[in-house]
Amino acid sequence: MDGKANDLLAGILPDWPQWAVSLLLAMSGALAVTLAINHFYTSNDEKESPEEQKLLNKSHKTHESLLAEFNSFRWSYLSVYLVIMLADWMQGTHMYTLYLSYNVNISALFLTGFL
Repeated sequence: MDGKANDLLAGILPDWPQWAVSLLLAMSGALAVTLAINHFYTSNDEKESPEEQKLLNKSHKTHESLLAEFNSFRWSYLSVYLVIMLADWMQGTHMYTLYLSYNVNISALFLTGFL
């Protein structure tokens, strides 16, 4: 089956090298496993604990209202984060060609970003 998926993706992405197609398939599989694990184990994490019950009594809020408030915040944060990451990703190719035109050692510049 792996060969069929590679051939199908190679037809869609003809300029991609074989290692990149294989990596794409592996990362897609890892994402699917992570989403499945998240689906089965998240509900236990969101149950009300005794400590949380004490805090809820003090704040006069329900568990469901706090969860809805947190989910609203989470989606607001993720939407802004994704837009910023997309903008950074889109400028990456332009920065690469700019650095290349100035004969900068791009690999050294990339590695120093991790220090």
